[in-house]
Amino acid sequence: MLEVPNLSAALRGLSVVRLLAAGLLFGIAGVLALWGGLLYPFLPLALCLTGAMTASGTFLLLKPSPGSLRRFAWLQLIFDTALVTAIVALTGGPRSVFAFLYVLVVTAACVLLARPGGLVIAGLSSLLYTGLVLGRWGFSVSALAEHAEVSGLEIMTMFLNTAAFLVVAVLAGSLAGQYHAAHRTLENQREDLSDLHAFKDLIFESMGSGLVGMDLDRRITAMNRAAEEITGYESREATGRLWESIFGDEIPREEVERSTRLEGWQVRRHEMRFRRKDGREVPLGISFWPVRSGRGDLAGIIGVFQDLSAIKEMEERMRRADRLSAIGRLAANIAHEIRNPLASLSGAIEVLTRELSLDKNQDRLVQVVLRESDRLNQIIKEFLDYARPASLRPLPVNVGEVLDEVLLLLEHRALPAHLKIVREYDADVSAVLDPQQFRQAIWNLCINALEAMPDGGELRIGAGIATHRNRRKLEVWVADTGSGINSESLPHIFEPFFSTKPEGSGMGLAVVHRMVQDHGGDVEARSDPGGGTTFTLRLPLAEADQRT
Repeated sequence: MLEVPNLSAALRGLSVVRLLAAGLLFGIAGVLALWGGLLYPFLPLALCLTGAMTASGTFLLLKPSPGSLRRFAWLQLIFDTALVTAIVALTGGPRSVFAFLYVLVVTAACVLLARPGGLVIAGLSSLLYTGLVLGRWGFSVSALAEHAEVSGLEIMTMFLNTAAFLVVAVLAGSLAGQYHAAHRTLENQREDLSDLHAFKDLIFESMGSGLVGMDLDRRITAMNRAAEEITGYESREATGRLWESIFGDEIPREEVERSTRLEGWQVRRHEMRFRRKDGREVPLGISFWPVRSGRGDLAGIIGVFQDLSAIKEMEERMRRADRLSAIGRLAANIAHEIRNPLASLSGAIEVLTRELSLDKNQDRLVQVVLRESDRLNQIIKEFLDYARPASLRPLPVNVGEVLDEVLLLLEHRALPAHLKIVREYDADVSAVLDPQQFRQAIWNLCINALEAMPDGGELRIGAGIATHRNRRKLEVWVADTGSGINSESLPHIFEPFFSTKPEGSGMGLAVVHRMVQDHGGDVEARSDPGGGTTFTLRLPLAEADQRT
């Protein structure tokens, strides 16, 4: 069975039209009755039209359930057919000028009930109209209208009208069927388009890369969530603004527009420094692609970009790892070349000092040589320990207890008078790691922090479990309020023998970095010259700890 879309709204519209038409006829009949120009009895017509308006108002107030809409439509159309028959009977029967109302009812039936319903209402209208002409509704209507003999013209009019009802039903039903089919097709296409639009939005918003759409004037039209996170701008802030007002002019305008003339592998990838809304600079890799309409016309430009910070950091780590690997190989080669001659040299000097009589200045020089030899030997020992570290012995460790031990040893040193130590960890923080190497790494960081604050300051040591890159990790941080590290030195602080202190060996932070790497973690240093330094160690947890 052919279903009519939005049948409820169509029924309400039919009731409104019936109410307005009945009201209009009632008003015209009243005016003609007052002027004496009404050719028919006013009272029966007025009662008929009043009943039509009452029924229309009732139909408007009723709210049938979706399952009873078709029955409700049949009720209204049968009522309309009977109403039109009554009006035609009261206004001259076969000579009535209102016979065309049957056509309107048949057309409404085709719209509401499709062609089968239109044919049924057309048949009912023909039957009632024929009965009205031939039998005056099957009862005498002489009391309602002037009696007249049925003439041949009236018979011909009757057949023409009934044929017209049926023809209208067929044609209107066909048109209504096409309309309903087209409506359903459009509705299905609208739903498909809506689903496609939702799917496009889902893909657009779920892309890990930043996407920014522009029109041909390079005005931003859309940004996805990744673009908002990378740039710091919300989509509503950026929409309508020129590309240059957000991304700057590091990529020339000609390069952006050139992308509209290129396809596929020809599209170039650009790298730029982008200043976020919060002022922080990040490296971006970006490429531009033309957007074309269904006809192939150029419709706009889309920029696809990624934050290269993690990639740049990884590249730097790889370069550092390569350097450290080369240094490790070098250390194995120089161990015997330096330590053995150095031991021989120190021994020979000690023998000479016992056999020779030295004055005060000569003895001081000998002590300097011996002291510096010991210092050089210690540096080489640390370097060899770094290059050939001992194997890990991971154990379940209470991190808080290890940190307390380090701070206890630290407090027995000669500390600045105005030093404040702040503990930012719980006593029950635990992890699986090598306690000896972990203790050495924290000790090195604390010693560096104290050396950065010769006049005192605040030393903060903390630990906790945090989620980093979707993984739960142990985070340990050591922060000071010292002089900080300049931006030129910061990338090199974990390299062996690199030190910003005149007496530093440059091995302390290298050992920290090696320990963290051996545990499968990473270490991060943040520093502001004059504002202190914070070292953060992130160490992976055991699988059991990941699930808790």
